[in-house]
Parts: sequence; C-alpha cells; structure tokens
Amino acid sequence: MTRLDFLGAINEIGSSSILVDSGKSKFILDFGGNTNTTPSTPPIQPKEKVDAVFLSHAHFDHCGSLPLITKPNPGIPVYSAPCTPELTEMLLYDSVKINIQEMGNIKGDNFSLPFTNEDVIQTLRRFKRVEYRKPFNFKDSKVNFFDAGHIPGSSMIHFDYGADKKKILYTGDFQSIDSRLLKKFDDNVPNTEILITESTYSDKDHPSRESQEKELIDIVTTTIESGGIAMIPSFAVGRAAELLLVLEQRGIDYPVYMDGMAKKATTIINNNNTLLNDKDGLSNVMKKVKFVAGNKHRNKIIRNPCAIITTSGMMDGGPINFYMSRLYNDESSSVTFTGWQAPNSVGKSLLDNGRYIGQGMDVESKVLVKRLDFSAHVGRQGILDFINKINPEKIFCVHGDDTIKFANELTGKGFEAYGPNKDKSSFTI
Repeated sequence: MTRLDFLGAINEIGSSSILVDSGKSKFILDFGGNTNTTPSTPPIQPKEKVDAVFLSHAHFDHCGSLPLITKPNPGIPVYSAPCTPELTEMLLYDSVKINIQEMGNIKGDNFSLPFTNEDVIQTLRRFKRVEYRKPFNFKDSKVNFFDAGHIPGSSMIHFDYGADKKKILYTGDFQSIDSRLLKKFDDNVPNTEILITESTYSDKDHPSRESQEKELIDIVTTTIESGGIAMIPSFAVGRAAELLLVLEQRGIDYPVYMDGMAKKATTIINNNNTLLNDKDGLSNVMKKVKFVAGNKHRNKIIRNPCAIITTSGMMDGGPINFYMSRLYNDESSSVTFTGWQAPNSVGKSLLDNGRYIGQGMDVESKVLVKRLDFSAHVGRQGILDFINKINPEKIFCVHGDDTIKFANELTGKGFEAYGPNKDKSSFTI
C-alpha cells in the first residue's frame, strides 16, 4: 500500500507539499511557503527521512521552503524541469533578503531566519534537471514530467509503479489555454488511477484572454494619451514576460519599462526560450523594453508618459511602491492589476478601498485602479474536462480555498474524491 500525507495546501492556497510513501521509497512533491504570514509558513515537516523532492514549478508557494526539507535530508536530489532551478534560486535568495529585513522590523529575540544563503546554496546543488516526456527510473517507479503550461518549466509529474501498484499523477498548477507566452498543458499524459489536482479556480471560469488583453491595452493607451504613467504591478515569474508580449503584439509604441525582480525573471525565461510558445518572440520584444536601474532612473522616467511593468504583483514590496508614493495623487495615471490580490495585501486595500497604504503612507489615491484576470491557472471547466478525460479511480483536491466542497461536488458526479484537511490529511491508496 502507498501512503499519501498532505503536508500543505490543504483547503487553502500556499505551502504546497505532499509526502508519498510507497513502502520502498519516500519522496516529497513540492515544499512551498505561505506568503500570507511573516515569516512565511512552511508545510508540515515529515518525521521520516525522504529520498527525493520532485518540484512542479518555481512559484514561492511550491518551492519557497525547499531548504527546510533538503537540510535535514543531506544529499537528496531535487528533480525539476528546465528553467525551474534558476527561477527557484532567484526566489529563495529574495526570501532570505526579505526575512532579514523583517528581522530589522521586529523587536525581541523571537525571530530567526528560516534558512540562510548557505542553506540556499546547498539546496541548489541538489537540483537535477529533467526533460519533458523523457521517463526515468526512481527507486520502485518510472517518473515522467509533462509540460503544465502554467509558467516556464512548470510540470505535471507522473509516477508509474508497474502492474502491482497504482499510477499517480500530480498536476501541480496547470493551464488549459494558450497564452502569448506559453502553450497550454500537455494533455497527453498517461492513464492514472490516482489524481492529485490543483483546485484554485474550481468554482469559476476566467474571462477570455482576448477580452483581458484588449482592456489592458485600452487602459494603457488612455493613460499615456492623457499624460499619465501606466503602472502594471506584476508577478515576476511568467506574468511580467507575458505582459511584455501583450503590449508588443497589440501595437503599443510608447516607452515601456520593466523594473524589480521582473527584470531577472524575464531574462531567465528568455534564456530558456525553447519552452515558450514562440521561442523568438520574447527575445525580440526585450530588445525594445528598457530596464530600470535605481531610484534616480525611476524619478527620471515618470516625468513623461510611459508604461511600467514592475514587481510586486500585490504591491507588498518592490519598486511599485516607489512609483505609487509619488503618483498616488495623479488622476491621469493608472494601476492595473493582472492577478489575484491577497486579503491583507497593499494591492487589495487599493483595489477595494481606494487607499494606498505603503512606504509609511496611508493616503487616498486618485489614480485609476483596475483588476484584470490574466491567471495562469486552469479555470473550473478546464479542471472538470481534465478529470473526465483522465477518469481516475481516486481524486485528491489540493491548492484551493474550499477543496472539501469541490471534492464533495466530484463525489456527487460519481468520482471517489477527497479534500485533505487538518482533520484528515493521510490516506492509503
């Protein structure tokens, strides 16, 4: 019998991790962090030693606590697709930097770094790159990575234990539509009896990409033509690169700048352009975009109308706060969010209440504020279509705000489905 222990992302989004124990091997699927807490909350630490980590992709909620699992398990390999190691490196070092800053803001001796730069170095040495659709043997299973279409390097991971045991498919985060940056997920995954699926948007579908692109261009064009600054807070990994392509391919010919961690993430992604929908498209547009270098440069560029793609996507850090602290009172400027805003984020407050709370300020903002939906996650119908195609014997719903409700819905449709939670997080299959 194989045991699944759900260590994180159970009935919530954040700190994704699952322990798979076949009796002959023990491995971890992801080991992420939760950005809604300070310091970030890691998954539950497994009590036993593990043989490996299989990493679905380089988003913080999937990779952000990796040093906390590699450190007590010295020498274990971390398997991932191309692009993921470089993006994970960027995120982990940034996490150390943020935690050091938090230490300076917290008085007392009760705060210590979850991990250090040296821990990150040791973790990065454990990475083993895996190519899509090139199965390899690991202990008692054959492992195969498939493109998940979520961000560059994102993977669905399939484990085949042979005739005597159940096959397992872990979707990680996936997307069922093409974008300017990526093709949709590889839906030719093998049959599987056990499906562990993300459920982020199990309750809703997304508007068409076409409509969201058009609205973004309308906002940017109107802002610039009125003499303002079109600020586009963006998630660094994947989203910023896609937005660049949207602006370029939709014909924006005004100055476009990129700032913050988005610069490094987009450069890493462009260096792995064989993973992209158009391997030359991003490279071509990056010849036109201007990277911002420091506050002196920032002060200079906001003197004239332009578009700025910058981190962070929820305004909880990054250069976006420099720009907002200077432009919050400018009625001609705009802030366009392209993704989800966490309940306690600076972006959520601006979106809901029209107040900018950052940089030591708490002021009413006059800029136009709009949220669009450029989600890299599959929508409700895409999840249901995928489940119906796979038709697994058992389904485990993770990475969603109400996975129990979704599992109950699937049970009503004739599937054997579970929503792991704090009361029931371990299963045998």
